[in-house]
Amino acid sequence: MSKVNKKIALLWAMPALMVITGLGFWLATQVAVRTHQSASNELAVEQSKLINKKSKVGTVLDSKQPNVSAASTLLDKLFTLDWTIASQKEFDAKAKQMTPYVSQDVVKNSLDFKADPDKMITQTGVVMTYDHMDFLPTSASATAVKGKVIVFVKSHLKDSADATTRFVYNVSYNPKTNLVTQLDHIGTYQLQSDSSVL
Repeated sequence: MSKVNKKIALLWAMPALMVITGLGFWLATQVAVRTHQSASNELAVEQSKLINKKSKVGTVLDSKQPNVSAASTLLDKLFTLDWTIASQKEFDAKAKQMTPYVSQDVVKNSLDFKADPDKMITQTGVVMTYDHMDFLPTSASATAVKGKVIVFVKSHLKDSADATTRFVYNVSYNPKTNLVTQLDHIGTYQLQSDSSVL
């Protein structure tokens, strides 16, 4: 075969190779997309199962431990008011909004009901938002539900990213009065990680 014929054959083979290469990439992409869709569908099914399971656990809790469920619901309302603070004005008004959910002893003794004479929210410019809580009951009866609560609060300064702080409380709830009778802020909970283990 002459050099000219080889060049012509090569010129004709180039587009064919490009088409074959393109088809190969397209097929590989289709396989990756199908695999991703399949994994996404499996995750959606698993998430649905978990949500249903959590719902069933909540229903069982309501039926077997209605006082624990009532305590959890009331504490969630209380901490939403306590830890959703966008301004000093909201901080100063929160005690009045929280009072219907707690006993007079809590109003007198809990740090969460103390005034802020230093106007720390104004000074720091921090904005806080209640995220969720984990209620860990330690005892439950017809007259009292006691336990610990870890409250998750997201906060940020001006345009900075959110940081999560976990506040720990000892709590007590009276099912007969539907009031929180103990709200002792005992500190913050910190998670520490060792990057050498990862």
